[in-house]
Amino acid sequence: MKKFITVLFISLSFTNFYAQEIPNSIIKSAVFKDEYKHSYISLVEDDGNDGVFIVRSYAGGLFSSGAGYYFEHYDSNLKLIKEYEYEMKRSDVEKYGAIIGVIMNGTEVNLIDFVYNTKEKAFVCSALSSSINEFNFTKKELFRIASDDVMKSQWFGNNQFDGDSGTNFIVNEDKTAFAITIDIKNKNAETHKVYLFDNKLNKKIEHEFKRDIKDKKFKYENIDVSKDGTNLYLLGKVFTEEKKKKKEGGKYQYELTRISKDGQATQVFDTDEHFSGSLKTIVFEDKLTCIGFYSDRKDFRYKGISYFELDPITLAIRKSKFNPFTEQFIVDKYGKNKDKELKNLSFRGILITQQNEIVFNAEEYYVTSHYHATPNGGGTWTYSYHYDDIVSAKIAQDGNIIWARNINKRQSTGGDDSYISYTSTVKGNDTYFFINTGEKVKKLSNDRIQFGQTSTKKSNLNVIRINPDGNFDFQEILDDKDSEVPFMVSDGAISKNSVYFIGRKGKKKQLLKVTI
Repeated sequence: MKKFITVLFISLSFTNFYAQEIPNSIIKSAVFKDEYKHSYISLVEDDGNDGVFIVRSYAGGLFSSGAGYYFEHYDSNLKLIKEYEYEMKRSDVEKYGAIIGVIMNGTEVNLIDFVYNTKEKAFVCSALSSSINEFNFTKKELFRIASDDVMKSQWFGNNQFDGDSGTNFIVNEDKTAFAITIDIKNKNAETHKVYLFDNKLNKKIEHEFKRDIKDKKFKYENIDVSKDGTNLYLLGKVFTEEKKKKKEGGKYQYELTRISKDGQATQVFDTDEHFSGSLKTIVFEDKLTCIGFYSDRKDFRYKGISYFELDPITLAIRKSKFNPFTEQFIVDKYGKNKDKELKNLSFRGILITQQNEIVFNAEEYYVTSHYHATPNGGGTWTYSYHYDDIVSAKIAQDGNIIWARNINKRQSTGGDDSYISYTSTVKGNDTYFFINTGEKVKKLSNDRIQFGQTSTKKSNLNVIRINPDGNFDFQEILDDKDSEVPFMVSDGAISKNSVYFIGRKGKKKQLLKVTI
């Protein structure tokens, strides 16, 4: 009888895990068709009246050239109020152009364009601006850089390409300011030109960041903009001669530089005996933090989460912690407590809760190749892109780990990854993940589950919720039988408590709003 009760208790617990009701509501737009097959959400902004303003980029395929943007205003039920199409047209002297970012200022939308002018032999950055009430785009030049000064990207061939070539666009937390960085050609020193603008297109900072070390010895990690839009924080991973002599840990140091209108200041810090493959900066409230994965063996085999907290003005290091993954995380991953380290983790985003706790998300990402021999000799290579387990951890304000969970997932694609991977958000102190799966959720040992492969032919939308204690449940919120199109779950855009997805099957499209 005791054995029966034990089995019954486990069964009820297991059933309860799968039967959770996660409050949510779904609204779909009407199904529509664009002239162009490929379209992605670039920006979502609340209109102040329960409606939403959406900017979608589009591009032609093999049989239809063209690129541009759709501007759409929807009411609270995703009924289209107004729309406008802006087709990007270049002059004969403009080459290799791209819209690197979109930012709004009230009712004005700005497309930030970066293009190479062959006649003037310069890269020119401009803002294409218009009111969303009366679409009439005007052009304003923000800055230009001589072509010979720019470290060329892959557009110009691999002879001048390095890992941080090209241009980066970064928006701050409140979307009141944006930064642009350009890698500058310099054989003897790592050099970046950095610009900071507010969302009214006023230039706040123009600065040349220079580190006296060869390009290949400096790995640009990321740059962040302060909430008030007055400071930039540039993080680099630097391989110095001094660090080469270290007996343990990574042969490098991290350098965080604060750039303001008064110049720059730099703080150097080391991950000691640990390897830390990469770090990300996060600026919020009165904190400046750097967070990432660390290992004790190799950069790509991770054992836990590293955390550094610095003063946002002086850059003095307040705290330094190395949090090993929890026992619960290891059980999630392997089914029992194993002394293993993870590999192939790819950073996917940072979220901040109401309590100013950090949720750090990643995914197991890797590529496999397959050689297909032909009867006549020779052959071809094909590649599979794998998006497997989701890794999520919450870090307290003191830098200690609150919980870490591994969500088992097996998904891969040979091409478009828009329908796999995930989008994540927080509401209050709960963390949410939206994923597609085409198969029934698979039961694993030790009361674990695994989300499987999805495709454009069969794609069910699920939501996973992790509560403040680290316990998680899930629910299917949209069956593929109830939709004319599959939704691109990795490209979700967040506004307030809603996540917006675009679905596509051929030229047929639909917008989906999920409110939690």
